[in-house]
Amino acid sequence: MPWIRRRARGARPAEERLPDLEFLALVQASLEAYAPGVTQGSGLKGNSLSSPQGWAVGVAPPHHGGGRHYDLVALPDVSIQPDVPCFMDCVVAMPGDPGRAADTWVQTAGACMLELLDPRGRFADHTDPDDERGVPGRHTIASGAVGLGVDPAENRRLQTALMEANVLHRVAHTFLEDLESPFFDGVKVFYGGRPGAMHAEIRVNGERHEPASAAMAELGLPEPKAFTTVRHYALLLPAAD
Repeated sequence: MPWIRRRARGARPAEERLPDLEFLALVQASLEAYAPGVTQGSGLKGNSLSSPQGWAVGVAPPHHGGGRHYDLVALPDVSIQPDVPCFMDCVVAMPGDPGRAADTWVQTAGACMLELLDPRGRFADHTDPDDERGVPGRHTIASGAVGLGVDPAENRRLQTALMEANVLHRVAHTFLEDLESPFFDGVKVFYGGRPGAMHAEIRVNGERHEPASAAMAELGLPEPKAFTTVRHYALLLPAAD
């Protein structure tokens, strides 16, 4: 597929990094556990996981991050040609636990893809533009928050705080003009770090959005007592007239 460039011949990934297909096999297994039957007939080839139902997930060449960083591209419908609509998200595999990174993607960006394919509220929430959590002019499909850190209680506390902060609704004015797709735009909300060194970030279609990230940093989210990261993902679709 033209949207995934393969690495140059002879290039070697970092020693601690799983090969792309091995990581995608973890994504495949996690998708199946999350939505039994969804991966039936799917196959791994090149840098992609493809389903006979028309969806695919690929690993793009990393454009930021370290050796355990994976840029994943989701294509809900590869039959739309020539420009296949897609959205991007990234995950970092912690040493010794790459399956957790695959699960994190599946439970956030992957959940949005699954809900887009089967929009019955089973995998993600739907929000209209005029809802108190809505984004003006957009129908929102949003995952829950997933936490990763050394203290499960702190994970849960920050997951709750992130969702209660209603981030996308409160900072939507900073990124609305940058939503361009007639299909959907992918937005990741990330908050994490250690006490005294927290990082707030919003990525729109895979790229850090500086005004939105700065606005999020001003929302007064609580700091954890130990290293913790939380994130959730949303697809913003043009609202029907």
